[in-house]
Amino acid sequence: MNPDPANWTDAERTAFYARRESRNRALGILLFVLVALFFGITVVRMTDQINAAPKPVAAPTVPAQ
Repeated sequence: MNPDPANWTDAERTAFYARRESRNRALGILLFVLVALFFGITVVRMTDQINAAPKPVAAPTVPAQ
């Protein structure tokens, strides 16, 4: 492949764009997986905190006068 993009043939340009699209797709999938992983970890941690929280105590009732 010629290092100067201005002198690439149509076949070289097509191959370059195909490789670029493949890399972009792989990075997009990786980014999606990381976001899903962080979201899942956050949900699990928040659920554990909710389950471990002390239960609320009922306020004492004041007799009516």
